[in-house]
Amino acid sequence: MVKLVRYVVLTNAFFLFLADFKGKCFESKLTNVIRKANITELGCAKQSITLMCGKEEGIKVNSAFWGRNDTKTCPSSEPKKTSKQLCKSKDKNYPLKKIQTLCDGRTVCTLDASEAYFETPVCPGVAKYLKVIYDCRLMSGMGA
Repeated sequence: MVKLVRYVVLTNAFFLFLADFKGKCFESKLTNVIRKANITELGCAKQSITLMCGKEEGIKVNSAFWGRNDTKTCPSSEPKKTSKQLCKSKDKNYPLKKIQTLCDGRTVCTLDASEAYFETPVCPGVAKYLKVIYDCRLMSGMGA
């Protein structure tokens, strides 16, 4: 029987590697077993949101939106920002790819709803928000 060292090394957002005392690695990654589905987190501009799963679970981001696709969500409190104009990223997959890279496979992931965070300016003068929909999936090697 192989004994595991009592630490986890995070090498990237997708995989966990558990090392045994002989230096062998066991890869643990997301399975298709969904524990909680379609959890929605919404953050208005300049707020943070936290995606969170339980023990032995990992985040799988299904969709992400940065911009404004309705006039009612996150009304602007800033005089120079409007809530009446709709806008989205030129590359509609950019917010999803960025957040998947940062969060998939992690148990907890905190994100900032801000222009600086997304690196590409979208619709100056429009009050934006970040909306993320994700699942919590069982991680292989952790009860799967």
